[in-house]
Amino acid sequence: APAAPASGNPITAPVDYLAAVGQGKIRAEKTIDTVGLNQAIQMFNVQEGRYPKSLNELVEKEYIRALPEPPYGMQIVYDPNTGMVKIVKK
Repeated sequence: APAAPASGNPITAPVDYLAAVGQGKIRAEKTIDTVGLNQAIQMFNVQEGRYPKSLNELVEKEYIRALPEPPYGMQIVYDPNTGMVKIVKK
């Protein structure tokens, strides 16, 4: 008799795995974007004594090389009053 698979359905296992990897990648991209931006915003605030007026000001003053691309279907929202960055659905 053939050995039973250890877990899950052997036919859908590759699809399940790829779906999980895809979800992980999307979550990781969201996290990386906001963490890097938040660090740059905090550094800007410490050195300039205020939050940047826009995220482009971080690039102009060379706190970051370029603004990160938001994940597909998402956009970066920045509040200059609080210095908070969020990635939200378009």
